[in-house]
Amino acid sequence: MLQLAPQPRCATIAPVTAPRILLVDDQRQVSRMLRASLELSGQDYNVADVASAEEALMELSRGPVDLLVADVRLPGMSGLELLAKVRAQNPKARAILITGAPTDEIEAEATALGVVAFLRKPLGTSLFLEAVAHGLKSSDAPGPSEEAVDEERPRIAERLAALRRELGAEATILVGDNGRVVARAGDLVSLDLDSTLPSLMSAFSAGIKVSRLLGAPVPGNLQYFNGSSYDFYMTNVGGAFCLLIAFQAKPEAGQIGAVVHFGRRAAVDLLAALSSLGAVEPEPEAAAATTTPPPPPTQPAKEVSERVLATAARKVGGKDVKSFWDNAIADTRGLEKAEGDSLSYEQAKRLGLLPDKPDGEG
Repeated sequence: MLQLAPQPRCATIAPVTAPRILLVDDQRQVSRMLRASLELSGQDYNVADVASAEEALMELSRGPVDLLVADVRLPGMSGLELLAKVRAQNPKARAILITGAPTDEIEAEATALGVVAFLRKPLGTSLFLEAVAHGLKSSDAPGPSEEAVDEERPRIAERLAALRRELGAEATILVGDNGRVVARAGDLVSLDLDSTLPSLMSAFSAGIKVSRLLGAPVPGNLQYFNGSSYDFYMTNVGGAFCLLIAFQAKPEAGQIGAVVHFGRRAAVDLLAALSSLGAVEPEPEAAAATTTPPPPPTQPAKEVSERVLATAARKVGGKDVKSFWDNAIADTRGLEKAEGDSLSYEQAKRLGLLPDKPDGEG
């Protein structure tokens, strides 16, 4: 929650359950597009928008917001200066910065300010909404303690190094869903990983959400991203961490089979290491693997009979069918013509529709 100034004593603010988002952009078409994206997303957001950093500070003085979304270039005070002022009051403030003219200096300063995402114009609606969803994750939710992760870091680093050797990868990196690198093996000399992580973590969060919507009790996602210098594979370690595996760029995803085998095995080991310290809740993978699957539901009689008939039909050849009908026609020759739709007793008996002996005999 952002808090810049104490509430005036005479002011009363009604409690708001919906997350409050403040948009700051002097380009009205951009702010209208962002606001419309949020309002049409199907989520319950309370959205306000202003055209300058100064107006944003006035808005923030009236009450806290859950997420600040600001353009870097604004009339007067810049978005970076605005976020620095906000952070001075609340170091845990959550913000997304956007820009139409990115530079290395701007990205470095945004990263230093700890933004949850740094987006470039023109903005894609889906990417923006993913970044917002990631940014609105409750900062009060229990997460892995830094002390616990530090204690386990050597073991984690050793497992990452082993995975790197198994795959011949350039680097293997364990990242928390807050975008912070926990441990790594190897280096990526041709990539600024810090500027890439916000987008990767948005994709990670979206993948976990899709798995939950599909009803997966234990997500086992694998995502692939190709680039000019490196190809990235990303798989989840539980629901709060992801494992990044980087290779030298190739025209195709040639390592996918090995990544599925060795990467998921490493993910299980890493999750166990984190779970043993209480850094994450243990996933029920082991229990799921040893639990006897429930018996299949009983099929309705109609489905069973249709399956049996279909099997029998495949076993009967075309000649057998023709022979049956030829014999049936021959058996009816010489029979007296039935009156109407009825058969006489003798006709029915000759057709095999009646037993040779009446009930109760022999």
